[in-house]
Amino acid sequence: MFKNAAIVVALIAVAGTAVAEPSPEKGFYLVGAAGQSIYDEGGYFGNFGDDTDNSRQFAFGYKFLKHFAVEARYADFGSFSVGFQDFDVDAQSIHAVGIVPFGGSGWEFFGHVGLGTVKRDIDGFANLDDSAMAGGIGFRWYPMPRFAIGIQTDVYVWDDNNDWESSVGANQLSLQVIF
Repeated sequence: MFKNAAIVVALIAVAGTAVAEPSPEKGFYLVGAAGQSIYDEGGYFGNFGDDTDNSRQFAFGYKFLKHFAVEARYADFGSFSVGFQDFDVDAQSIHAVGIVPFGGSGWEFFGHVGLGTVKRDIDGFANLDDSAMAGGIGFRWYPMPRFAIGIQTDVYVWDDNNDWESSVGANQLSLQVIF
């Protein structure tokens, strides 16, 4: 799915570069993203439990400067299995976002780091919450002054209750609206 989304974004960008707009200097924004997530249980089960699923993410942020924003995120990474146990993974986090616009082309590169909580709802067993670090990178293109299309990759890493490191990552296509 991510490969097809990247091709669509590239085709739209090439077709519309003449009408591209530079990104706004500041303002509130909303982001909706969807893609594929990958769960890595850190090798504790001999990689028996690594899995993929569809992901969804929503963010609300404020762009303070041309090169800096802060956003709150909710990500639903989907359902996974480790051994014979099924569980759902989601995260809530706060991120600092660095932005590098490419002149007036309508394109910008962004990277983010954040802290939050990863929640795992294990069917019939328990709900586990762990503190997590998050980070990611992506590109956005503004075909209109307050609307962007982007691709991004994100990862959340945590030490779970059994002292092994786990992570979940997502490759996503995103849409952004700035107020």
